[in-house]
Amino acid sequence: MTKTRRWSMMVAAVTMLLCGWTPGVLADPASEYQLQALAGEGDANAQWMLGQALLTGSLGTTDEGEAVRWFQLAADQGHALAQRDLGLLYEQGQGVTQDTLEAFFWYSLASRQDSGRARLRRDALAAMLTPDQREAIAARLKGWRPRK
Repeated sequence: MTKTRRWSMMVAAVTMLLCGWTPGVLADPASEYQLQALAGEGDANAQWMLGQALLTGSLGTTDEGEAVRWFQLAADQGHALAQRDLGLLYEQGQGVTQDTLEAFFWYSLASRQDSGRARLRRDALAAMLTPDQREAIAARLKGWRPRK
């Protein structure tokens, strides 16, 4: 099976998962295996989808720590949804130690890619930061580059 075909099948399967339609999708261990294989190969979309599945329990179990790991890998590559989701996890302290500065950082990165939801959360958190904290985050953002 070609990588494009595998990817198409995984997008369809995970879309059904995240939308709540699961009959037969997760009953097929091959779908989970393919998603993990693509994520392991460094595919940022697959990493984000695997993080979502582990966070929501769509694969049968939840593992917040492992979800954070996959989100981090995707976010480090510049994946806007993974960046937004990392911001949310840091803001709420879910799977990580709660950290407003880290949440603000990841929301700011996602906002650069026109994530309206991330922008709203970033702006809400900005009021909680001191000028020195905002300046430190601005310097970190200026030097940030996606890993490939």
